[in-house]
Amino acid sequence: MDGTQSKKTDRRSLYSQAVIKNALLKLLGEKDHRDITVSDLCRAAEINRGTFYLHYGNIGQVLDALFDDALGSLHGVLEQVGIPAAGEDKCAYPLCHFLRENKKYRALFFSDSLHSQVIRRLTQAGEDSFVRRLQASSQASPEILRTLFFFQINGCLAVCKNGLSRSDEQWSKIQCSLDGFLKRGFDGL
Repeated sequence: MDGTQSKKTDRRSLYSQAVIKNALLKLLGEKDHRDITVSDLCRAAEINRGTFYLHYGNIGQVLDALFDDALGSLHGVLEQVGIPAAGEDKCAYPLCHFLRENKKYRALFFSDSLHSQVIRRLTQAGEDSFVRRLQASSQASPEILRTLFFFQINGCLAVCKNGLSRSDEQWSKIQCSLDGFLKRGFDGL
């Protein structure tokens, strides 16, 4: 196969994978992931089952690919989770800010049935960095810092999910209150 044919095949594969993932995101906004079948997904993506199985073995693999994409888009965001920056009125919850601004992944991150997977994937992606950064400036044990990260990620998701319908002004007030609360808590470490 020459280079032109390979690029065409790669482009088709990438397109098919994107269509499948976007269809799953759409379906996740409508129903629980456990109720989505490969047939549902193929219908929503307007593809046949053969195309689906050419790229994925099951819906769980599509979910994994979506998490990988989302975490790739979050590159650098999870490293900012932690202590609110002094003198800034920006969100100390960069993950919440990301989800508020990027609607694409909301169905994935806010699915009740996927909550434990979301927390597991976010924890895998950001916990070690959080603990290393805070160990340098606190006396807290790694176990306490890991618990704080888990608490902060869970709280961030809950607050963000609850606050999506709020105006930017209301959201800003909530963020400022949370920033102050977090700052006082981290100062106590």
